[in-house]
Amino acid sequence: MVLAYDFLDSMAWDVAISAVLLAIGSLTLPYNAKEGRIDDQAKSARLSFAVAFGASGFYLFLSGVAIGFIWPFAPSGGVYNVLFGGIAALGGLLALSGSVVLALNVDLRPVTYFASVAGIYAIVDAYEIIKYSLTSSPWVAALGYLGFAAPAILSVPIAHFGDKRWRIIFAVFAILFALVWLIQGATFTMDHLQP
Repeated sequence: MVLAYDFLDSMAWDVAISAVLLAIGSLTLPYNAKEGRIDDQAKSARLSFAVAFGASGFYLFLSGVAIGFIWPFAPSGGVYNVLFGGIAALGGLLALSGSVVLALNVDLRPVTYFASVAGIYAIVDAYEIIKYSLTSSPWVAALGYLGFAAPAILSVPIAHFGDKRWRIIFAVFAILFALVWLIQGATFTMDHLQP
């Protein structure tokens, strides 16, 4: 049971890290919408972001899969396995695929389609969190899931249009996404460290 809580704490922090990377990357990497990739002059920064996204995605994916198998609340019908493990594994795969695309500098647009579907999944989760009062703070948890959904869905127009205004809107939502998950991570950690 302690292991599952450790995954939950560190997963929340990892999600916040990913959101910060999204915000900074969307504003600093010179994206070419016509080609769907980063301009070649930014190779070092592109590869650095690829490594960071890859590390974050790898940990999130492994944590999500592990929670699916070891979560201690099986008598609840596995609802929390799905709620936390499912979206974490999917988000980890999304970050990993983004990492590979950045490393190879190939067309980013297909990853945004994956992201938009994952965003819809997060909206469904947020709705169910509120509907069934899942978690000790359902509105905060739902906001965390919606925080993921907004930039995931916004990634499609950004990848296709490349307009600086879209990138700023995306970055604002990614920063809000990061803030919600920083709060979630801090709350989880403080709750789980109480003697």
